[in-house]
Order: sequence, then C-alpha cells, then structure tokens
Amino acid sequence: MNILFIGDIFGKPGRRAVTKELPKLKKEHNIDLVIANAENTTHGRSLSIQHFNLLRQAGVDYFTFGNHTWDSEEIYDVLKTPYTIRPLNLKKDTIQNKHGVGSLVVNVKGKKVRITNLLGNTLQVHDLQENPFPLFKDFLKTNKADIHIVDFHTETTSEKNAFLLTFAKQVSAIIGTHTHVQTADEKIYQNTAYITDTGMTGPAFGIIGAKPDSILDMFMGKSQRFRLEPDNGVYQFNGVILSFDDKTSVVKKITRVNILEK
Repeated sequence: MNILFIGDIFGKPGRRAVTKELPKLKKEHNIDLVIANAENTTHGRSLSIQHFNLLRQAGVDYFTFGNHTWDSEEIYDVLKTPYTIRPLNLKKDTIQNKHGVGSLVVNVKGKKVRITNLLGNTLQVHDLQENPFPLFKDFLKTNKADIHIVDFHTETTSEKNAFLLTFAKQVSAIIGTHTHVQTADEKIYQNTAYITDTGMTGPAFGIIGAKPDSILDMFMGKSQRFRLEPDNGVYQFNGVILSFDDKTSVVKKITRVNILEK
C-alpha cells in the first residue's frame, strides 16, 4: 500500500499544484490513499466548501488541519463531511471541539487506516488545545488500527522529535506540518516513519508561501506585524509517500516529494 501525504496546501498556487501534479503522482506511484493538510488552502486561512470540492475532485481523499482551521466560518460545513480530521486535542469545553472529529478510521485495500490530527504545545492557538502527549497516550490504549498516520502540527523541531521518541512503535507514521519548509530528515525509526516537516504545497518563492513585502518590513524593523497573504507565481508541491507491506502493514519506505513548477 502506498499513501501520499501532501504538505500544507497554501492559497491559489497550492490548489493549482494539487490539480496539476496529483493525478500524475497517483498514477506514477500507484497511490492508494491521499491525505492533505488543508488549513491554509483558502487565501492562506482555512478551507472553503468550494475549495474542498475542488481538491476532492483532484484526488484528495482526506484532509487534516491545524491552527488556521477555524479562520473561516465555512469550515463548520466542511467538517460535517466524512472526509475531514481536525485536531484531536481540543479542550472539551470549546465550541471547536463540538464540530468534526480528531481521528478517523478508513478502509483501504482491506486494511483499517487511522488518520489522527494533533496540535503541539509550542503552537499557541488561543488556548484551545490540551497537551497532546498524555492525551494521545490515553487515546492509543483503546483506538487501534492496522496503519496509523499522525499529522503532528506544531512549531518546533524539538517537540516533533520528542513526539517521535514518545510514540515510536505505537503508530505507523508521524508527519510534521506547520512550518512550511520541507526537512531532509525522513527516516523509519522502530517501525515508525517520520519527517519533521513535510513542507508546503503552494507559492515557491514567497516567505513560507506569503507575499514578502509586509514580512520583510517586520524583519527590517519597519513594523511589528505581518500579513499572511498568499504569494502568486510558480508553485512547489511538497509531500511524502509512505509505502507499507501489504501483508504485515509495516512501513517499509518514506520518500520525499518536492516538485517545482516548470
């Protein structure tokens, strides 16, 4: 079994990258399941119904999210569909926790594949999340699957590394998202595939996908904040392909995908 995980889809260039590159990748690599982080899909923030339908038609099977999940009211309609997995570790008394699911089991080639989305501690989201480490430890006691893919959406490399060392052997893959810069540390550790950040599918020459102007002003000391406005221009397509043994469900290979629009 081959599973493609697409790094954070960002704005119009990201949507264009998926519609152009995904059909080719699915055919070339015999992809059985496509998961995409879609928290930045619509103008850099959240996912609209229109763009959800567009990406589904392009071949994305399931969607994970992150800190920008709730930046659009449309997300609540998107989360009603059976193809979305928002962060699991939301505090129980929040409105956000009442919509959607944080983990989902799907059947692929006769196997039960669980997809889980988590927010890390080093990513502050208006005090919405619980500590993912003890929560996920408890979750694993009663939630099993043949293959378990975790989208760990957080800020620091150290927290992502710590998550791997905590949950290696217990899940099939830990895919880091959020920082938009693909790392070159893909590995399999104790039967768990891992990458610190799978990267971004979106504008190739912005600053983590955004237009540079206001961000450069901040770094130059001309302003205190920046606007996260999607850049235009050529796209990059980032992701990883996870290859599993069809009999044992053990992950055998993790391969980075990094395509630049020509």
